[in-house]
Amino acid sequence: MKNLFLLLSFCVLSAFTFLPPAQGYRISGSVTGLPDSTWLYLRTATPDKDIDSCRILGGHFSMSGKINEKAVHVYLHTTKYTNYVGFWLENTAICMTLKAGEFKKGLITGSITEDEDRRLDQLCKPYNEAADSLSNILVRTNDSVIRKSLVARINSFNARRKEVEKDWVKNYPGSLVGVNLLNIYATTWGKEVTGSLYDLLSPEMKSTRYGQEIKDYLTLVKNLNLGDHFADFEQQNTMRKPIKLSQIKGKYILLDFWASWCGPCIEENSRLAQTYARFKTKGFAILGVSLDEDKDQWLQAVKKEHLVWENVSDLRGDKNKVALMYGISAIPSNFLIDENGIIIARNLRGKDLDVKLEFLLH
Repeated sequence: MKNLFLLLSFCVLSAFTFLPPAQGYRISGSVTGLPDSTWLYLRTATPDKDIDSCRILGGHFSMSGKINEKAVHVYLHTTKYTNYVGFWLENTAICMTLKAGEFKKGLITGSITEDEDRRLDQLCKPYNEAADSLSNILVRTNDSVIRKSLVARINSFNARRKEVEKDWVKNYPGSLVGVNLLNIYATTWGKEVTGSLYDLLSPEMKSTRYGQEIKDYLTLVKNLNLGDHFADFEQQNTMRKPIKLSQIKGKYILLDFWASWCGPCIEENSRLAQTYARFKTKGFAILGVSLDEDKDQWLQAVKKEHLVWENVSDLRGDKNKVALMYGISAIPSNFLIDENGIIIARNLRGKDLDVKLEFLLH
């Protein structure tokens, strides 16, 4: 306890003695259970890259630098993520006390945004724990009646957690945690809910990267349903050639959303390649829209998975403008469009897609 008090005291003093907040961040930490010279890396999620690194010496480590935003969510991790913890980085003095194998349980102080995030976590904790407990029971039973009851209760706890999160956005319009949360769930909560919550945000939060991305979604989303005409768009293909959906010719076109980093998408691509080979001569076409950020990974996946149909991307990840336009909240996801441009089905995969095409193209 004495050592912990001294460490926290050092963090407080360092904010004034070593590094004024306006100049940048300084992370000072201790870690047990890892040998000296172990490398630690500081990584941002968007874009996904390491921005800092250091070695552990005598059980301690330090990093310093500057970010160009109020706060950025980052991960401190060891090689291959054998240890990692996510937190909000700010241009201030931050103190960390970590233990090998338990980085996520570490003590992190100094970041106001991180403190907010942990308060929200505590509010959501009862519902998350209840849902997790029921999920553990669910995987151990095959009784259909019990499973149906468990799923309903799990959904209920998840819904109550979502209400807590929405209330946070409402009650703290100047919270970066809140605007980030709204940005994450924008496509899930939909245009109406997201729009009403966005209107409550402070001008400062609307001007953040997260606020701008929410505004993009609200501007682009079309709320397309079965029976609606497709919304046209243009993005570059793998050869950097602009391609429009309206340029794709076929009696039936599958607009397919995927990404190289999405495991279920890769599994689906194998089946989709077989479907395409079977029906392409009968008037079936595909336009793939990748939610990748890394161009090389996207191109490698197209080649490796034999995706011989047209593929496009703007390399904005899950903020791909076409994905926002079509309200994509999870991938793989697709729309089946007929020769008149009408959306006639959603999320048909594998055998279900084959059966539908067999009926349509007999």
